[in-house]
Amino acid sequence: MEDNKNSKIAFAILAGVAAGAATWYFMSTENGKHNWVTLINTVKDITDKLIESGSDGGSFLASAGKEASEYIGNRASGLMEDVKKYS
Repeated sequence: MEDNKNSKIAFAILAGVAAGAATWYFMSTENGKHNWVTLINTVKDITDKLIESGSDGGSFLASAGKEASEYIGNRASGLMEDVKKYS
C-alpha cells in the first residue's frame, strides 16, 4: 500500500516536471511560442467541434426520448382502455 502511494507521488512529481519543461520550451523561444499558440488553437477548435457534435447528438437523443415517451404513454393509455372495456 505504501509503495503504491509512493509511486503515485513520484508519478505526480515527474508529470509536473514534464509539464514545466514543456511550458518552458514553448514559452522560451519564438518558434516555441508559435507552436504553443498553434497547439492552443487546435485544442480549442477540437473542443468546439466536440461540443457542436455533442449538441447535435444531444438534440437527437432528446427528440428520440420524447418520441419514445409519447409512444409508451399512448400504448399505456390504449392498454388502460382495453382493461376498462373487459373488466
